[in-house]
Order: sequence, then structure tokens, then C-alpha cells
Amino acid sequence: MKNSKLKSKGRIKDLPSALRPREKLITVGSGNLSDAELLAIILGTGRKGQNVLALSDTLLRKYPLRQWGSLSQEQFATIPGIGKSKAARLAAVLELGERMFAPSSFAKVVFNSTEAALAQLREFALKRQEHLVVFYLNARYELLQKEIVGIGSLNSLQITPKEIFSVALKTPCAFILVAHNHPSGDATPSDDDIVFTNRIQEAGEVMGIALLDHVIVSPADYFSFRDNKKGSVL
Repeated sequence: MKNSKLKSKGRIKDLPSALRPREKLITVGSGNLSDAELLAIILGTGRKGQNVLALSDTLLRKYPLRQWGSLSQEQFATIPGIGKSKAARLAAVLELGERMFAPSSFAKVVFNSTEAALAQLREFALKRQEHLVVFYLNARYELLQKEIVGIGSLNSLQITPKEIFSVALKTPCAFILVAHNHPSGDATPSDDDIVFTNRIQEAGEVMGIALLDHVIVSPADYFSFRDNKKGSVL
């Protein structure tokens, strides 16, 4: 019991070496550490009255690990002791994890059909928050870069064409494909979706980078502006 209290409230450096997460990882390997111990190494420090192991336990109780794929930096930052800096660190770790399991060569991913685009959007269809993602393609419709431009509804994000096309200008980009998810389950475009799509299309025409499509996905359905030729779009 004494060790348990020390582990949760005492300073990490006061713990026996075998109980300190970093030293334990070095000695027995990462596979032998608990989720809280691994998280403690990433966070680095705790807060007043709560060491980093206790802070890790608090975070995992609030947001179990299986939910992390749908969390934003803002949600992490609401936990006392996390703040913007640690939340950014967690977001970076999650992004590295996604990249680890991404295709080894983006050039092999070709957006030559709506189905090809949907294959790259499966993970977003299940997100509990709206994610706006942009795929930057070369003249052969091969994927050059993928960027999550924002998290939240389009009418609250206030994403501008500049934020989308600034990345395109740094790559040999000929096309972009924009996509976002509707957590509600209804993939029907809203008025905001239509206005947003027209703005991006018009900006692309000015810059010489065509909007290939805007795809909306949900857990059970999808909508392609290109396939449906919604209004004056595409």
C-alpha cells in the first residue's frame, strides 16, 4: 500500500528505479509497460500534487485508449495538467502512429475513381467529429500528400481556400480532392457544404489546381459532388 501511494502521489524520482517508467522500459522493454506507464514517458511531467503516472491514469480514465483516434487536441487539453503543450505532444504521437500504418509509398495510391477515394476515407467515416481532409494529387492522380485541415463542422471551422491551397503550392500538385465526414450518418450535403465546395472550386480555377471532387462520408453512406454534379459544382 505504501508503494502504491508513493507511485500515485510521490515524485517519480523518489520511486525505486524498477518502478520508474523510463528506467523500466530500458530494463524490461516497452512491451512490459502498462498503458499508463507508456503514456507517462510521453507526457514527461505531472502537475502539482499529482505525478506523471497519476496524471496518465486520470487521462486514460477520462478517455480510454480506444477512443483516442476521434479526439482533438482541445479535448486532451481539458484535462487538468495536460494543457496545450502536452496535448500537442499527444496529437503528434497519434499522427506518427497513423503514418506508420499508411501506405509506404503515396505514389502508389491512385485516385482514378470514387471507389479509390472511398478506400482512403474508411477511417474518417467512423470519426465522431467532423474531419476535413485534403488529398493533394499529381497530374496522374497519384497521391502526393494528405492533410487533415481541420476538425469540427465546416460552418464552425471557417476554413479558407488559402489554408487548403498553401500546401498545394509546395508540391507538384495538379488536383486536390477534398473530403469530410458526417458523424450523423447522413451523407447528404448541407447548404454550407455546397457553398464551401463552390468556393474551393473557384479558388482552384484561379490557381490552376483543379478540384477533382468533394466527397462526404458517413458510417453507412457517401456522397460525391462529382458523381452527382450537385448544382454548378464540378
